[in-house]
Amino acid sequence: MAVRADVTPNRRGMKSRELVLDAAEHVMAEHGFEAATLARVVEEAGIPMSSVYHYYGSKDGILLAVMERGAERFFDDLPIPNRRLGRPATHLATVLSTAARTLERHPNFLRLLIVFAVQPPARAGGEIEAVVTRVRQLGLDRLREQIALAFGDDPNNPVTIRLARIALAAVDGAFVASQADPTVTLEELLEPLVPAIVGARRALLAKAH
Repeated sequence: MAVRADVTPNRRGMKSRELVLDAAEHVMAEHGFEAATLARVVEEAGIPMSSVYHYYGSKDGILLAVMERGAERFFDDLPIPNRRLGRPATHLATVLSTAARTLERHPNFLRLLIVFAVQPPARAGGEIEAVVTRVRQLGLDRLREQIALAFGDDPNNPVTIRLARIALAAVDGAFVASQADPTVTLEELLEPLVPAIVGARRALLAKAH
């Protein structure tokens, strides 16, 4: 996690640091990066401004720490099957259902991830882009591995890679839609993705031959 290298927080400091990150993640996700002033973050966190500067140095430092913590929490919370769970469609349905529930437990982080993937903050010096790229590549790799596991395919097969990209695009769109419409869940929106992947694989393999 991005904390100033010259700072070693004690237990109380660790709690204060988490409060700052929780507040920053919420404010940025709800109001956008530009509107998330340090004063607003400090007010929500209930932490002195001096502590914020002490641990993070700047607003950009807080944002980087928020993204790195979010990525760590998300992937730690996402189970990874190492064997196929029933038939291919059953395996994919289980993986996507689990992923959907994990995504719904981390909505603020996912909002920031999508926003910064499209329009990264100009002042962050490329560090945010690097975090976003790394997280999205990890997500793509996980999807590729699970699709390959479901069908018994090579994870590096071009068809498998393409299916993973299609699945990631569908997850992105479904997450945005679920955030815009509280009457539907991400899991409901992703339910048709399983037969779509099965059909797309069949079509792509036929085209390749």
